[in-house]
Amino acid sequence: MNQQPMTNTPPIRLIAADLDGTVLNHKQEISPRVARAFKMAAEQGVYVTIATGRNVASARKFVAPLSVNAPTLTLQGGVLYDVQKEKLISEVRLPHELACEMIEFGKRHPTWQTVIYHLNRTYITGFKFDEKFYFDLLTDHRPIIVNDLCEALNETDPDKVLFVLDPSEAAAGLRELSAAVGDRGIVVQSHAMFVEVNHPEAHKGMGLSKLAAYLGIPQSQVMAIGDQDNDKTMLEWAGLGVAMGNAPDAIKQVANWVAPSVNEDGAAAAIEKFVLK
Repeated sequence: MNQQPMTNTPPIRLIAADLDGTVLNHKQEISPRVARAFKMAAEQGVYVTIATGRNVASARKFVAPLSVNAPTLTLQGGVLYDVQKEKLISEVRLPHELACEMIEFGKRHPTWQTVIYHLNRTYITGFKFDEKFYFDLLTDHRPIIVNDLCEALNETDPDKVLFVLDPSEAAAGLRELSAAVGDRGIVVQSHAMFVEVNHPEAHKGMGLSKLAAYLGIPQSQVMAIGDQDNDKTMLEWAGLGVAMGNAPDAIKQVANWVAPSVNEDGAAAAIEKFVLK
């Protein structure tokens, strides 16, 4: 971890920030200071976007409050979508066979909730946790309840498979799923209660590199801000990687700078320090 970023670095032209635990506090709110920092950066001509595990439908409501003026990275970077132009730029999906295998894996863990992300909808077989929790963190619409998740896919490839589980089970679940998936996909913990399986190229580092190339911005002029395991690849790829103060030590270790926590407006502090100055 390098708390003193490199001197004489080129100006930041693209900011990519995670949502939950980075921009959104634990009440699912954006503080006035954070909103102001994003707005001021955009007004200075800097591209601003969000990089999230949420789908486009769920991420859309944060575009205006955060002054997003660039395509969004959703579904862990597997989908690049320009909300202003309603234009899909790129996408990768989880192979159907692997998705159904993961659905069966989930059935062997009765305390886990298996969630399928597919075509901007989410599918479950029933609510195992507080219903409001799904609306706050998974999507902004009611998940569709089906009898069989694999059948619901109708032989098509979903966006991803996500497991909701008690935080005490997350570390073991991550290990089990990683061993089962191998190199066929990427398994990440994206929240204290979320472990998910994605396409091998659906990670935020890959998504951010595609977005920078699309916008014609060199890697050295990109800043990424995040707080979880699923943010690691974009913090490593960006010219300036910023970890939140509430991030695990493993994420702080790959960052160039560690910001204050989300409850202390760490994302705003990073933008003020390195972009607004």
